[in-house]
Amino acid sequence: MKRKIIAITGIRSEYDILYPVINFLRKDYRCDLKIIVSGAHLSSWHGLTYKKIEEDGFEVIAKINSFINTDSLIQRPKAVGVLISALSRIIEKEQPHFLLVVGDREESIAAAVVGNYMNTLVVHIGGGDSVYGNADDPIRFAVSKLAHIHFVLSNDSLINLLKVGEERFRIFNVGNPSLDNIRATSDMHFPKISTYLDFDIKTKEYLIFIKHPLSSEKKDSYPQMKISLEAVEKFCKKNNLKAVGIYPNTDPGSRALLEIIDTYKKSDYVRFYKTLPREIFINLMKNCLVLVGNSSMGILETPFYQIPVVNIGNRQKGRFNAGNVEFVEHEENKIVKSLHKACFNKIYRKRIFSIKNPFGDGHAAEKIRNILLSVDVNDKKWYIKKKLC
Repeated sequence: MKRKIIAITGIRSEYDILYPVINFLRKDYRCDLKIIVSGAHLSSWHGLTYKKIEEDGFEVIAKINSFINTDSLIQRPKAVGVLISALSRIIEKEQPHFLLVVGDREESIAAAVVGNYMNTLVVHIGGGDSVYGNADDPIRFAVSKLAHIHFVLSNDSLINLLKVGEERFRIFNVGNPSLDNIRATSDMHFPKISTYLDFDIKTKEYLIFIKHPLSSEKKDSYPQMKISLEAVEKFCKKNNLKAVGIYPNTDPGSRALLEIIDTYKKSDYVRFYKTLPREIFINLMKNCLVLVGNSSMGILETPFYQIPVVNIGNRQKGRFNAGNVEFVEHEENKIVKSLHKACFNKIYRKRIFSIKNPFGDGHAAEKIRNILLSVDVNDKKWYIKKKLC
């Protein structure tokens, strides 16, 4: 029996995690894979990244316009409502065995609710990963409590799910699927990358900057981004380095971040991009000095690259990491000091280069495929969750 799988994605970063998994599944004759795209993928503001999914050759069966173009806190709950309504109709028509979702965004919680009501197995990648400071943490654990199958990224996350009462047979430590992308991407000649970017950068002479808003600190988004970029530009000027920036996600507060980004269009040291091809971005990460900002990539992927991270502010604080992340407040001098340590302290960089990566071996997709094929979709044990009390 073919396993009918619908994967749901709403944003660039989430698709990068999903890609190796769904790419592996679609190549197996025992799987019938379809994709639903939504959210920021359909936003010109964020580069219309659904086009990349179509270029990758996936069967997109629906586009759900759930991106609410506002900086208000109402943005995300309204999106969840739109998604639940649309997904319900699609699932009723398609009758899949599995709904595949990632992490803690609107698509994940909406799919988890629909899957439970419609007797469809919810497969959750990235559960049990605790984060401090905003709505994402309780949403992620809510998805985990609604999900039927868990593919966690580390043993620490596995333990967290056991602590909240999830049954052991449902939890599989497969590692981070994003590492599959890194492992499978060939090295590129760096002048080709520099030409593509139209930005004169050289190996180990630039930083990567990715900073997202924190919903619980929305009112501080503008000054936080201003301080962060001023510190990065100051550091780059002093040390003759460049910074390659990527646009933030769509969370409330992102408009304030984009206002600051717009002021750097003429900077000789900092250049921003809405999105970049996967092979370009991975090669940029491989050859950078440090990742600075507050992206989850700093937690989950940089140990595989063996590069240091300067995480600015509270986003990602309290999250399990491999020891290559230094947290710093939104203070210019502290950011500059941390960047100097990350880029030029040879003892510190040598230690980072020797860290052990706790997030898998770059073969998560194959493990996920094998597990999904082994699940008896007629066995009621997968559908009926353990009594909570």
